[in-house]
Amino acid sequence: MDGTLLIGRSSFPYFALVAFEVGCILRLLFLLLLSPAAAVLYYLVSESAGIRGLVFAAFAGMRVSDIESVARAVLPKFYAGDLHPDTWRVFSACGRRCVLTANPRVMVEPFLKEFLGADLVLGTGILSFRGRATGFVVEPGVLVGKNKADALMAAYGGAAPVIGLGDRHTDFAFMSLCKVIIFNLTD
Repeated sequence: MDGTLLIGRSSFPYFALVAFEVGCILRLLFLLLLSPAAAVLYYLVSESAGIRGLVFAAFAGMRVSDIESVARAVLPKFYAGDLHPDTWRVFSACGRRCVLTANPRVMVEPFLKEFLGADLVLGTGILSFRGRATGFVVEPGVLVGKNKADALMAAYGGAAPVIGLGDRHTDFAFMSLCKVIIFNLTD
């Protein structure tokens, strides 16, 4: 999603919005304090590790229903303002629209389904206990690399999607399953 459907390549601003709207200024400060560590993990360890850090800092202890409310009421305005026009033209012309994203599904699904007309959203799952997010992700983990390809194969039952849009090297695994590949529209 980031860097492909959206112009911005970072999901941090959206995590910050959720942290502030649901958890107040203290949660936002906690996220800001942990964000350098998440950036180091992202660039030096893996994309998955960095996203896990953001998920923990932004969501640990929050009610899942509060995250869903912000995803429906607040995030669409900001996502819509960051929508990449060229990618949107390609995406809107597709028949069956499936979005694979490393972002937490709970954060992006309302916008993708209600505003962009996505038929299926496959994103990172957030582990919860008694209605509260634990800050951890459900297996198979963050949807990057092979996890994205596996999720796509499971969703399509082995059939090849027609068009694959992506913007980073971790998208190669799922894009190789598509008949037509469109890479890095933002540069």
